[in-house]
Amino acid sequence: MDFEHWYYGYNNIFSMKPNVSEWYKEVSAEYNVKNINVFGDFNGSIENELPKLYNITKNIIHTASTKEGVDKDFTDFIILDAIYREAAQPNSPDVFIIFTGDAHFNLAIQYLREIGKKVIVYGVKRSLSNKLKSSANFYVEMPRTEQEQQYYYDAILKSLSIVKKRRKVGTYNKTIESVSEYSGISKEKIQFALDDLLSNKYIVEEQRNYRGGKPKVLKVNWKRLERDGMWNRK
Repeated sequence: MDFEHWYYGYNNIFSMKPNVSEWYKEVSAEYNVKNINVFGDFNGSIENELPKLYNITKNIIHTASTKEGVDKDFTDFIILDAIYREAAQPNSPDVFIIFTGDAHFNLAIQYLREIGKKVIVYGVKRSLSNKLKSSANFYVEMPRTEQEQQYYYDAILKSLSIVKKRRKVGTYNKTIESVSEYSGISKEKIQFALDDLLSNKYIVEEQRNYRGGKPKVLKVNWKRLERDGMWNRK
């Protein structure tokens, strides 16, 4: 797993963070996972993701280099070396799942297929090389539409749950502004997700007496959200 590709692709394109455990469950449900290796330069904000990664594997390879002029290609080189070494083992896996988007991996994927391996590529949507798509047995672009939408739902619902605990009220415009400011997600995406929750009656607007006024406030149907698997109070 080229975690830099996943983390920065999600952050820069979708204002999201990787859901590593969800991905691991998906892969494990279909394959007998022998080993997971995670590669990345974990300097900066990406370091905060390490606890999530350690929950699924201890094989985390830090690729940061102190050499001047070393860039992202250094991580790619280390991953490529690991792929070829694994393929050369007597009992190497029948299936290689490679999470990256860089065209540098194209020849490695072609080689794996030539020696009879099945290759699945996971990559970040709008950041996955077309060469990798054509070289792999098949590919998965993430986040899927429903994953992206659920991420925005979660940001809204977490905000409204905090408002509820503090015995305050949330209005339409204030919720969009506060969620966008806190999460870094654009107001347009938050508004679209909130409108969707409203249209499906997971949230309704109702007028309420509050501090001498009668603002339209957001009321969440938490029980229905839990029943439909869209919210977990824990």
